Amino acid sequence: MPKPLNTKCQLCAKLPTAKAKVLHGAQGDGCWNPRVCHNRRSFYRSRTKDNRSIDSIAVEPPATYFAVLYLYKEPGDKPLHALGAELWLGQKPICRLEPIHCFGLTAGKIRSYTDKVLQAFAKEYGVSLYQYKDMFEISPNHCPVRPCPLHPES
Repeated sequence: MPKPLNTKCQLCAKLPTAKAKVLHGAQGDGCWNPRVCHNRRSFYRSRTKDNRSIDSIAVEPPATYFAVLYLYKEPGDKPLHALGAELWLGQKPICRLEPIHCFGLTAGKIRSYTDKVLQAFAKEYGVSLYQYKDMFEISPNHCPVRPCPLHPES
């Protein structure tokens, strides 16, 4: 069985020789061995070139509908500033609910609203959506809703 590739040597092979000698020589971590390293660096560089010559193909991913929810809030147990949602088909968003502020909305009202958004996406595109595929927390500093208390108009 062949010896496994050394990750450190793979990274070192990408560096210019002078920089590699400084990093791995007497002033660095001390692993530089002039009897071995020149050949090893050459081996790893040519191996990388060989790997680049491998053909690649593109296969269209399955096109399935899914919804994602964007929560504009500070990390942790902080109140929700705003929320938005998107419906995706495969790798592309196809429908967006523009974000809204959540000031004064209780957790129950927010849950009810997000459920209605899922139902609206499902009805509009004739698909079944039972839950959001993913939720992303975004800093309220990036809130796109205007006017916004975090972004007073000048």
